[in-house]
Amino acid sequence: MTAAHVLTIEPAEADQDLINRILAGNQELFSVLIRRYSDPLYRHALGMTGSPDVAEDILQASFIKAFQHLAEVRGRFDAWLFRIVANGCKDWLKNIRRTHLSYDEDDQPSSYATPDEELDRTELRSDLDQALSHLAPSLREAFIMKHVEGRSYEEMAELLNTTVGALKMRVHRAREALQTLLEEKYA
Repeated sequence: MTAAHVLTIEPAEADQDLINRILAGNQELFSVLIRRYSDPLYRHALGMTGSPDVAEDILQASFIKAFQHLAEVRGRFDAWLFRIVANGCKDWLKNIRRTHLSYDEDDQPSSYATPDEELDRTELRSDLDQALSHLAPSLREAFIMKHVEGRSYEEMAELLNTTVGALKMRVHRAREALQTLLEEKYA
Protein backbone atom coordinates (compact mmCIF):
# COMPACT_ATOMS: atom_id res chain seq x y z
CA MET A 1 0.00 0.00 0.00
CA THR A 2 1.48 3.36 -1.01
CA ALA A 3 1.49 6.53 1.08
CA ALA A 4 -0.79 8.17 -1.49
CA HIS A 5 -3.35 5.39 -1.02
CA VAL A 6 -3.37 5.90 2.75
CA LEU A 7 -4.03 9.61 2.31
CA THR A 8 -7.14 9.00 0.19
CA ILE A 9 -9.17 7.27 2.88
CA GLU A 10 -12.59 8.88 2.94
CA PRO A 11 -13.87 10.22 6.29
CA ALA A 12 -16.86 7.83 6.10
CA GLU A 13 -14.45 4.90 5.68
CA ALA A 14 -12.36 6.10 8.63
CA ASP A 15 -15.52 6.41 10.74
CA GLN A 16 -16.66 2.92 9.76
CA ASP A 17 -13.25 1.49 10.64
CA LEU A 18 -13.43 3.14 14.06
CA ILE A 19 -16.99 1.88 14.58
CA ASN A 20 -15.94 -1.68 13.71
CA ARG A 21 -13.05 -1.47 16.18
CA ILE A 22 -15.30 -0.01 18.90
CA LEU A 23 -17.88 -2.74 18.37
CA ALA A 24 -15.07 -5.32 18.54
CA GLY A 25 -14.30 -4.15 22.07
CA ASN A 26 -12.03 -1.11 21.81
CA GLN A 27 -14.59 1.26 23.33
CA GLU A 28 -12.03 3.94 24.15
CA LEU A 29 -11.90 4.79 20.43
CA PHE A 30 -15.36 6.35 20.69
CA SER A 31 -13.56 9.42 22.07
CA VAL A 32 -12.05 9.92 18.58
CA LEU A 33 -15.54 10.23 17.11
CA ILE A 34 -16.54 12.60 19.91
CA ARG A 35 -13.56 14.87 19.21
CA ARG A 36 -14.18 14.70 15.46
CA TYR A 37 -17.83 15.80 15.59
CA SER A 38 -18.33 17.75 18.83
CA ASP A 39 -17.66 21.25 17.52
CA PRO A 40 -19.98 21.34 14.50
CA LEU A 41 -22.74 19.50 16.36
CA TYR A 42 -22.43 21.82 19.34
CA ARG A 43 -22.70 24.87 17.07
CA HIS A 44 -25.85 23.42 15.50
CA ALA A 45 -27.43 22.67 18.89
CA LEU A 46 -26.50 26.14 20.14
CA GLY A 47 -28.08 27.73 17.08
CA MET A 48 -31.26 25.72 17.57
CA THR A 49 -31.61 26.22 21.33
CA GLY A 50 -29.84 29.51 21.98
CA SER A 51 -28.42 28.12 25.22
CA PRO A 52 -24.85 26.89 25.70
CA ASP A 53 -25.93 24.70 28.63
CA VAL A 54 -28.84 23.13 26.75
CA ALA A 55 -26.67 22.62 23.65
CA GLU A 56 -24.05 20.84 25.77
CA ASP A 57 -26.72 18.66 27.42
CA ILE A 58 -28.21 17.70 24.05
CA LEU A 59 -24.77 16.92 22.66
CA GLN A 60 -23.85 14.76 25.65
CA ALA A 61 -27.15 12.86 25.52
CA SER A 62 -26.74 12.40 21.77
CA PHE A 63 -23.26 10.91 22.11
CA ILE A 64 -24.53 8.54 24.81
CA LYS A 65 -27.40 7.47 22.56
CA ALA A 66 -25.04 7.07 19.61
CA PHE A 67 -22.69 4.90 21.67
CA GLN A 68 -25.58 2.73 22.87
CA HIS A 69 -26.89 2.25 19.31
CA LEU A 70 -23.60 2.20 17.42
CA ALA A 71 -24.32 -1.21 15.91
CA GLU A 72 -27.38 0.29 14.17
CA VAL A 73 -25.42 2.80 12.04
CA ARG A 74 -26.34 2.50 8.38
CA GLY A 75 -24.65 4.81 5.92
CA ARG A 76 -22.56 7.77 6.99
CA PHE A 77 -21.94 8.02 10.73
CA ASP A 78 -21.79 11.83 10.68
CA ALA A 79 -25.23 12.10 9.05
CA TRP A 80 -26.67 9.52 11.47
CA LEU A 81 -25.19 11.37 14.46
CA PHE A 82 -26.40 14.73 13.13
CA ARG A 83 -29.96 13.37 13.00
CA ILE A 84 -29.71 12.29 16.64
CA VAL A 85 -28.60 15.80 17.66
CA ALA A 86 -31.18 17.50 15.42
CA ASN A 87 -33.95 15.34 16.89
CA GLY A 88 -32.72 16.16 20.40
CA CYS A 89 -32.98 19.86 19.57
CA LYS A 90 -36.45 19.46 18.12
CA ASP A 91 -37.61 17.49 21.17
CA TRP A 92 -36.27 20.22 23.45
CA LEU A 93 -38.03 22.90 21.40
CA LYS A 94 -41.31 20.99 21.58
CA ASN A 95 -41.08 20.77 25.36
CA ILE A 96 -40.28 24.37 26.17
CA ARG A 97 -41.91 27.64 25.28
CA ARG A 98 -39.27 30.14 24.45
CA THR A 99 -39.67 33.89 24.32
CA HIS A 100 -36.05 34.58 23.45
CA LEU A 101 -33.33 32.84 21.48
CA SER A 102 -29.85 34.28 21.70
CA TYR A 103 -26.43 33.64 20.30
CA ASP A 104 -23.71 34.28 22.82
CA GLU A 105 -21.17 36.47 21.12
CA ASP A 106 -19.69 38.02 24.23
CA ASP A 107 -16.30 36.51 23.49
CA GLN A 108 -16.18 38.01 19.99
CA PRO A 109 -14.46 41.36 19.56
CA SER A 110 -16.77 44.05 18.25
CA SER A 111 -16.11 45.53 14.84
CA TYR A 112 -18.33 48.53 15.57
CA ALA A 113 -16.63 51.83 16.23
CA THR A 114 -19.07 53.51 18.59
CA PRO A 115 -21.23 52.45 21.52
CA ASP A 116 -24.33 53.53 19.53
CA GLU A 117 -23.41 51.19 16.67
CA GLU A 118 -22.82 48.39 19.18
CA LEU A 119 -26.21 49.07 20.78
CA ASP A 120 -27.91 49.02 17.35
CA ARG A 121 -26.19 45.70 16.54
CA THR A 122 -27.24 44.21 19.89
CA GLU A 123 -30.84 45.37 19.41
CA LEU A 124 -30.97 43.98 15.86
CA ARG A 125 -29.53 40.66 17.05
CA SER A 126 -32.08 40.52 19.85
CA ASP A 127 -34.94 41.25 17.45
CA LEU A 128 -33.71 38.60 15.01
CA ASP A 129 -33.32 36.08 17.81
CA GLN A 130 -36.84 36.83 19.01
CA ALA A 131 -38.21 36.37 15.49
CA LEU A 132 -36.28 33.11 15.04
CA SER A 133 -37.77 31.77 18.27
CA HIS A 134 -41.25 32.14 16.72
CA LEU A 135 -40.45 29.96 13.70
CA ALA A 136 -41.45 26.32 13.53
CA PRO A 137 -38.46 24.12 14.46
CA SER A 138 -38.10 22.76 10.91
CA LEU A 139 -37.94 26.29 9.46
CA ARG A 140 -35.56 27.50 12.18
CA GLU A 141 -33.32 24.49 11.61
CA ALA A 142 -33.17 25.04 7.84
CA PHE A 143 -32.51 28.77 8.24
CA ILE A 144 -29.74 28.22 10.80
CA MET A 145 -28.08 25.48 8.77
CA LYS A 146 -28.09 27.66 5.65
CA HIS A 147 -27.40 31.14 7.00
CA VAL A 148 -25.61 30.60 10.31
CA GLU A 149 -23.69 27.39 9.64
CA GLY A 150 -23.22 28.13 5.91
CA ARG A 151 -24.09 24.63 4.72
CA SER A 152 -24.97 23.85 1.11
CA TYR A 153 -28.47 22.62 0.28
CA GLU A 154 -26.98 19.30 -0.81
CA GLU A 155 -25.24 18.81 2.54
CA MET A 156 -28.38 19.83 4.40
CA ALA A 157 -30.47 17.36 2.37
CA GLU A 158 -28.11 14.53 3.19
CA LEU A 159 -27.98 15.37 6.90
CA LEU A 160 -31.73 15.81 7.25
CA ASN A 161 -32.63 12.95 4.92
CA THR A 162 -34.84 15.09 2.70
CA THR A 163 -34.73 16.74 -0.71
CA VAL A 164 -32.94 19.91 -1.79
CA GLY A 165 -36.26 21.28 -3.02
CA ALA A 166 -37.91 20.76 0.35
CA LEU A 167 -35.05 22.56 2.09
CA LYS A 168 -35.09 25.46 -0.34
CA MET A 169 -38.79 25.83 0.43
CA ARG A 170 -38.15 25.73 4.21
CA VAL A 171 -35.43 28.38 3.96
CA HIS A 172 -37.67 30.51 1.74
CA ARG A 173 -40.58 30.20 4.20
CA ALA A 174 -38.27 31.01 7.10
CA ARG A 175 -37.05 34.17 5.33
CA GLU A 176 -40.63 35.23 4.58
CA ALA A 177 -41.71 34.61 8.16
CA LEU A 178 -38.71 36.53 9.53
CA GLN A 179 -39.42 39.40 7.16
CA THR A 180 -43.04 39.55 8.34
CA LEU A 181 -42.03 39.39 11.99
CA LEU A 182 -39.40 42.11 11.62
CA GLU A 183 -41.29 44.32 9.17
CA GLU A 184 -43.26 46.30 11.73
CA LYS A 185 -40.19 47.47 13.61
CA TYR A 186 -37.86 48.05 10.67
CA ALA A 187 -40.25 49.15 7.91
